Formats: sequence, C-alpha cells, structure tokens
Amino acid sequence: MVVHEVTHDLHSAVSEAAAGQPSRYALRLLGGFGLERDGRVVAVPQGTRRLLAFLGVRQRCARSEAAGTLWPGSHEDRARANLRTMLWRLHRVTPEPLVEEDDRLALAAVVTSDVAALSAAAAVLLADGSPVGAVPMLSTGELLPGWYDDWVLAERERLRQTRLYALEALAERLTTQGRYGEAVQVALTAVHLEPLRESATRALIAVHLAERNINEAVRRFELFRADLGRELGVAPTPWLERLVQAGRSGAVVPYP
Repeated sequence: MVVHEVTHDLHSAVSEAAAGQPSRYALRLLGGFGLERDGRVVAVPQGTRRLLAFLGVRQRCARSEAAGTLWPGSHEDRARANLRTMLWRLHRVTPEPLVEEDDRLALAAVVTSDVAALSAAAAVLLADGSPVGAVPMLSTGELLPGWYDDWVLAERERLRQTRLYALEALAERLTTQGRYGEAVQVALTAVHLEPLRESATRALIAVHLAERNINEAVRRFELFRADLGRELGVAPTPWLERLVQAGRSGAVVPYP
C-alpha cells in the first residue's frame, strides 16, 4: 500500500512537471510541525524536521548559521558535515527540492511557511495596512510546541510579541473605524494570549468605552486589577485607571 502511494505521488509529480504545474508545499510550524504537498500530508523524518523548521522560520540564512544553530555543541567541521547529511536526506523526502542551495540556504519557491505568512500579516498591520483576513493568521497556535531548542524558544517569544503588537494595533484601528464587534474579538484574542499584558487589556477597555459600554469597561478593569494583584502583586498603571475613570464621566483619554 505504501509503495503504491509513493509510486502514485511520484507519477503525479512527473505529470505536473510535464504540464508546467509544479507541486505546492505548505509548511506548518504554528501549533505543531506539518508538511503538505498539494493538500496531502508528507512524512518528514524527525532529524530533517529541525532543518526544515529552521528555514521555515528564518527563510534564508548562511550555511554556517544553520550548522552552528542546529548543532551548537559540535565542532564547526562536524556541524557542517551534519548539515550536508540533513540536506541530502531532505532532498529524498519529496520529488521536488524543498531547499535552495547556493551561498545561502532558503526554502524553495514552491514552499510556503505559516510563520512567514504571520510575519507578513503583522508587518502590514503595524505599517497601517489593511486588516482584511489578518485575524485568523494572528490567532494561530504557538511556534513548534514541545520543541525546546534554544533557537525555537527565542523565535517563539519573538513571534508571540509580534502577534500581540499586531492584534493591539488592529483592535485600535477597528475601534477608530467604529467596527466595535470586530475590535472586541481582536482585543479578546490578545488578552487570551497574554492575560496580564496591560496594553492588551487597554485595547479591550478602549473598545468598550468607544461604544459607550461603560459597565463592561469597568468590569474588565476590575478583573484585570484582581488578576494582576493575585499573580504579580502589582496594580495597573495610573494611566489605565484614569482611562476608566474618564470613561465613567464621559470624557475621552487619548492613547499615550
């Protein structure tokens, strides 16, 4: 059965190439590792996953960077040899190359990465671009859960911060446009990702105040104050408290 499926996949790849329609690959790193070829799951050996995931996050890097990051405890020559072995094994996983090799390494043009899509969506939002279609991408899972490599931990935190800033910016923009229902959902997503982050709660409170939902704004503030005191032993900033007090009196406090 497995032999038949592999033969069928290779035959399909040859037919697509002959027709000028190369296969497309989707690399998923948010919420867990996965690779699909034209919608069908591709089995990737555990060892080669690390290299493919690294390139999916970095997009393009020098060979020395990849070798040093993926094998940090190895001698330089050994690390480079490991990289060559991984590239050779990776080339055997699919009919088409997944990695382009020259002076630097990069994902092949036929491979898309959800991390790259997330970073692009966030960049557009932070540059005051259109928010259309951004929320589902910004709401996806964390980077490679269960992986504890140093580079994964660093990139996971970077993406978490990028996502939070983008969600907050989107909530503020939707609030300004009077799209309060959407703004609340976006702000709630940010609060869910980081319940003790004041800027996320501030974005949510600002929506409620803008739609004159004062009771909900006060309730959210009191919940945040209680959580902050219980978890960290600190209080919200005076600015956030003034924001809520101003809302109660009908005044408006602009963003700092």
